[in-house]
Amino acid sequence: MKEPFLIKCLFYLYRLLWFCATPLLLRSPRLKEGVAERTLEEVKFSKVDIWMHAASVGEAYIARQILKSFSEDQKLDILITSNTSQGKEILEQNLEEQKHNVTIAYMVFDNPALVKKAVQIADPQLLVLIELEIWPALMAEMKRKNKKIIIVNGRMTEKSYRGYRKIASLWRLLKPDQILAISDDDKNRLQDLFQQQETYHVPNIKFDQIVPYRASQERVATNKVVVFASIRKKEESDVLYLINELLKSDPNLHIDLFPRHLQRVPSWQTLLSEQEISFSLKSSPSEKSSGSVVIWDLFGKLINAYQRADAAFVGGSLAPLGGQNFIEAFMNGVVPVTGPWLSDFLWAGDEVYQYGLLKTGADKEEVLQILFSILQQPTDRKDLQQKAEKYIQLKQGGSRQTAEKIESLLQK
Repeated sequence: MKEPFLIKCLFYLYRLLWFCATPLLLRSPRLKEGVAERTLEEVKFSKVDIWMHAASVGEAYIARQILKSFSEDQKLDILITSNTSQGKEILEQNLEEQKHNVTIAYMVFDNPALVKKAVQIADPQLLVLIELEIWPALMAEMKRKNKKIIIVNGRMTEKSYRGYRKIASLWRLLKPDQILAISDDDKNRLQDLFQQQETYHVPNIKFDQIVPYRASQERVATNKVVVFASIRKKEESDVLYLINELLKSDPNLHIDLFPRHLQRVPSWQTLLSEQEISFSLKSSPSEKSSGSVVIWDLFGKLINAYQRADAAFVGGSLAPLGGQNFIEAFMNGVVPVTGPWLSDFLWAGDEVYQYGLLKTGADKEEVLQILFSILQQPTDRKDLQQKAEKYIQLKQGGSRQTAEKIESLLQK
């Protein structure tokens, strides 16, 4: 890859930025774990055919789905990296059952010097970037080595697109060999940014991960349950308002509260205490889930909570945060309610509204009224299940299509 002088200057500044930022990054609780791998003081991988990067939890599940879809005709050596401990844990689950030789490691910092060493060690034929993980130093080094790059399950919001367009000449220099986007809008934005004609619309791989829950119409006669899922910091005051109002209406209501980031649990303890709302931590056996609100300070339990819920609010949506995964809710027996900010999940399509699988309020007051309505008129779970399964069947198939594109690139 021949780099123009201005691009060389940009990478010099980028390397300098990493040099200055790394000491600060290493103080972060989220990055301290695995620091030896992130800086290549410890190397857990060797030469591979494919290097796949799955930034965090959502991308890790996508990576696992792609692995399941690879052909068994040729055994591949695959490195999968993640930025987070949660993503790494997901990737390491049932690793011995994989059909191919898979190595899991923390992602190296995108410092050009570190990336050069990492690419030299792994020497992959193909770099697979999931969703929007377009790291310039890593992509540039792959280009210098005449290696192939593919973006899969690609997505890019209009806001991100406008930001990336500011250095459009860089992204055109680093354009992948192929891009698989999850919607026509994402396809158009990614195609324009990279000027890559081999850009395709492929169903979102997340649909292939979904296993329908066989909901029972029989409900145990207990207090009604409302789930508040994936609540983000910027919307905590609005969610606290919703909790207060719901409990005023029904003091016997049981609320399961799932902060999106577990480090927000102490803050929620403070907020609820100040409002004199009784609560408990799910992890505390002595409290036995006492109180009106149970704060779930455990990871990976949201699906079961949906299955018990009478109503659910999915966060990231009462502030301009892009939303969180509401599909899990209606696939597990409850119609999710959200605020208006859902830009990260527009790929779900208008069918979610056409089939009555999602309800959206313009603000916290409208969200509250929708929750009241759902609690007063219980969902017909059998009907919801049928609609959800019909919706999902329309959307599946992306995993195998993606695996075939990756295998085709390897053979070129």
